[in-house]
Amino acid sequence: MKIVIVGAGRIGINLSKSLAQENNEVYLIEKNEQVARKIADKLDVKVIVGNGADPDTLQKAYVNQAELVLAVTTSDETNLVVCSLAAMFGAKRRIARVRNISLSTTLAESGYKQFGINEIINPELVAAQAIIKIVEAPGASEVSDFADGKILLRAFDIPKESPLCGLKIEEVRDEDFPWPFLIVSIIRNNRVIIPKGDVAIEPLDRIYTLLPKASLGEFLTFVNPEVKMPKKIIIYGATITGRYVALGLSSKIKDITILEENRDLAKKVAGEIESARIINGSASEGDILTECGIEAADVFIATSDNDHSNLISSVLAKKMGAKTTIITTQQSDYISIVNTLDIDAVINPHYIAAEQILHLARGKGISSVTKLVESETEVLEFIPEKNAPVTKSPIKNIKFPKNSIIGAVCKAGEVILATGDTQINEGETVIVFCQETAVKKLQELFTA
Repeated sequence: MKIVIVGAGRIGINLSKSLAQENNEVYLIEKNEQVARKIADKLDVKVIVGNGADPDTLQKAYVNQAELVLAVTTSDETNLVVCSLAAMFGAKRRIARVRNISLSTTLAESGYKQFGINEIINPELVAAQAIIKIVEAPGASEVSDFADGKILLRAFDIPKESPLCGLKIEEVRDEDFPWPFLIVSIIRNNRVIIPKGDVAIEPLDRIYTLLPKASLGEFLTFVNPEVKMPKKIIIYGATITGRYVALGLSSKIKDITILEENRDLAKKVAGEIESARIINGSASEGDILTECGIEAADVFIATSDNDHSNLISSVLAKKMGAKTTIITTQQSDYISIVNTLDIDAVINPHYIAAEQILHLARGKGISSVTKLVESETEVLEFIPEKNAPVTKSPIKNIKFPKNSIIGAVCKAGEVILATGDTQINEGETVIVFCQETAVKKLQELFTA
């Protein structure tokens, strides 16, 4: 597939790397010559120095032959122009990154066609949605939804007092269990374990669980009997993400405080979000956190634009009594150190946005892609085509790639956790866990 990516920021680089590894022909346009030169030395892509909103630059990338154009610069306006030009030149699909709330809302209401856009991606919005799902699933550190929210993927760090400790996988798969769930992956001491029947769950394991939406409440209590839904939340940073989180949770949680250092922004947000208490100050100061009532906070969420401040304030908040801490960061390196700092969850907006775009680039039966944070494992949502090999026989008779697991199937709105006897049919939603190396072979099974 010929793909043109405009913008070599974090999203553009992540997408370029992933798509090039899958043998796509990738052209990456970047106007900063120094940045472009560094990327050309590291990635197996064709790098073009220039402005992606310039027709001549796009033509150098053979945009007229492109099956997909991804406009992911930091400028919404540039991304819209890129997609408009790409549509004029004949590119088949165009996706734009749009951060501005009012602009993305207007585009959604009036339609994307006038700008030649097929879809838009808002990293800050997808980050907020992930945070809200984590808050609504106390104890979860990673979240993803499939089949329009009917099938949930949740990651949990197992506490020592959890009833799951010591249980073997074959015991938690018992058909008599009151609510269905499936443990599909375990991370133990930074090692990925594909669980088999005799594998026992140990304290401090991180387990990835697939379950129907209806099972979530009971499963949360089973993982940790002490878990309770949060009543008091403090959000540090009235950023786009912070405001989205506050608005998204305001109907369920009444005690929400937003802490913002910029006085003018604090005043503006106070007029926009009347349901939240707004305090002007820094979350790195203990006195300010005390004023917010940090000792009684169920969740502290750091969404400021400063990654360092998010990290420091979350560590301080946890020390002063916050039960759960969540941070947003643009630094991928932070993901590997949060466990040592007792931070419960880390959200990288660019990482999540790249996931959303990735499934559109892959196509061939894949309708969603989620990468597990601490491993090279992916969770794919497939919709089998008519006469696809996977529809010819029950799962147990089909030769799936090594290190891949069929997790669940959504049949006529009903979620079924997969067994060897499960028959997959055309048009059903199928959730598959696999290593990145297995993606191509799986696509062959799910397409005709």
